[in-house]
Amino acid sequence: MRIESIRLRNFKAFKSVDISDVPPFMVVVGANGTGKSTLFDVFGFLHDCLQSNVRQALSARGRFREVLSRGATNESILIEIQYRMEIVGTNRLVTYTLEISEEKGAPFVKRESLRYKRGRYGAPFYFLDFESGQGWAIINE
Repeated sequence: MRIESIRLRNFKAFKSVDISDVPPFMVVVGANGTGKSTLFDVFGFLHDCLQSNVRQALSARGRFREVLSRGATNESILIEIQYRMEIVGTNRLVTYTLEISEEKGAPFVKRESLRYKRGRYGAPFYFLDFESGQGWAIINE
């Protein structure tokens, strides 16, 4: 698996960040408070979401309002990671998207999807597609 791009919206210090053409080996350098640790915490956050749930992952970071970027005009957090992975003998571009919002003081998954491109053209194939608590996932494929 090789990460190709990361898109973040309203995740802590990152109001709107698109990192593309991620090299196989990357060194992150910058002044204090520029988001180096926050970039790595994106992966920790996703790990915590999968290990427990979104609410606990947010609580470990001070709850939704502390993770949401200060002054965010859009009241949702978006994490999108594109990576290459071998699927059925072919190296495919896979995209995982997670969008989290808050309603009545409680966080909820606004949208979550996992898809891959079957070729250069055409619609992507979805393994997982949820929106506001409704959707589906492929099992044992």
